[in-house]
Amino acid sequence: MHRQRTWARLATALVACLLVLVPTSAASAAEPPTKLDALRSGQATLRVGTDATFPPFEFTDAQGNQLGFDIDLVRALAARAGIKNVEFVQMPFGNIVPALQADQIDVGASAIYISAERAKAVDFTDIYYPGGLAIFAGEKDNGIASLGDLAGKRVAVQVGTKSVEWVKQHQPAAQLITVQTNEQMFSSVRLGQADAVVTGAPAGKYFIAQQGGLKQVGERLTDENYGYAFQKADADVRGAFNTALKQMHDDGSYAQVTEKWFGAETTAAKPGGHPLFNVATIVESSGQIWQGLLVSIQVILSALVLSLLLGAIGGFAKLSRIAPLRWLGNAYVSVIRGTPFVVQLFFIYFGLPQLGLQLPPMAAGIISLGLYSGSYVTEIFRGAVQSVDRGQLEASRSCGMSHASAMRHVIIPQAFLRMLPPLGNEFVSMTKNSALVSFVTIHELFLVGQTIISRTFDALTVYLFIGLLYYLMTNLIGFATSTIEKKMAVYI
Repeated sequence: MHRQRTWARLATALVACLLVLVPTSAASAAEPPTKLDALRSGQATLRVGTDATFPPFEFTDAQGNQLGFDIDLVRALAARAGIKNVEFVQMPFGNIVPALQADQIDVGASAIYISAERAKAVDFTDIYYPGGLAIFAGEKDNGIASLGDLAGKRVAVQVGTKSVEWVKQHQPAAQLITVQTNEQMFSSVRLGQADAVVTGAPAGKYFIAQQGGLKQVGERLTDENYGYAFQKADADVRGAFNTALKQMHDDGSYAQVTEKWFGAETTAAKPGGHPLFNVATIVESSGQIWQGLLVSIQVILSALVLSLLLGAIGGFAKLSRIAPLRWLGNAYVSVIRGTPFVVQLFFIYFGLPQLGLQLPPMAAGIISLGLYSGSYVTEIFRGAVQSVDRGQLEASRSCGMSHASAMRHVIIPQAFLRMLPPLGNEFVSMTKNSALVSFVTIHELFLVGQTIISRTFDALTVYLFIGLLYYLMTNLIGFATSTIEKKMAVYI
């Protein structure tokens, strides 16, 4: 009896210990590491979205390396915050905030103005550089001396920037010309496509020093400043950046980075210019162009295979005697062909993450391009099969062949030859559409070209050369389909 009471006391004590210790250990084990912990340990990489077409804040050299004030400062801030790995992701400026919201990037670092409107979607660090909008016009007198003179004038602004809404609000009589890149803004004035530019004062002054041809009109229009953008949930990472920024101000290292990119030596005007077609631009950037071409080919070939697969499935669905399959085939063609490709691309890359499905840029680009092209291949497949005389199917069935066997051995081979010319046209069109995947940060040929132009301001040379490469690729596709058509003709 005494022994039983002893064992009961021991069991009670053991249970009490478990009740005290287990919840504590479980709670500590359940605490996941924060994003900042993962970044500091090297388990995660800080993804920094930037539009590297805005010197001196961000641009690329001839080897494709990203340079600029933002690039150097973000690296320095990350190092001081203990963050081990930093990756810069190239994307159009207007895509940076949506990419933050879709968790495609962790930081937006591309000379972004701090504004109350943007602060509704993202959080900003403390001010890291003074900005403010300014007016820039051609050196020749065109009657623009103040904001009021922009009424009725063509004003170039970069899409997604503060300039767009500010000009609409303060000078609604101006005719806005929206462009994608910083270089296109200034070039539009030099080429007579616009009368003035409204953009950040630091970038405008840098362009004038490097390229000339423009002048600043009056003083700054606004007193806004630049900040780095973060996701709302990343307060600890943003706080680490703010702490590091204060440290750099205190020890003088911030002043060193500023002097490097905005000092008198950097902004000194460069003498001379370059010829109308500058071969040196292509030679110096040949490695960068080659890498962009390889990425474009990878996107095109992958999307081609996917479009053929989807086209065959969609074609069979539309030809099926099963009503639900026909409905699905018709719905696929109707929805995909009835909406713009860019809308589909942005929905897959920026929209699906909000539904819990996040795709890498390359996968999103290939899937979007394959889906879009596949809808046209579906109709090509269906039309080619239906163009074969139905009597051949009936004759095959009368010889004892099943419906599937007759389609495989009699109808499809004849239909395939009839598909080749329209398929060739569709793949040529898909090759040209592949340039649009640059909008989701894929470093294909067109995006590489834009980054080269942002550094050299040599749009004519770069666009002519890139156009030549696309011309060669599309003609190669036409030659391949023509050759296959001739080879197959002997079997018909």
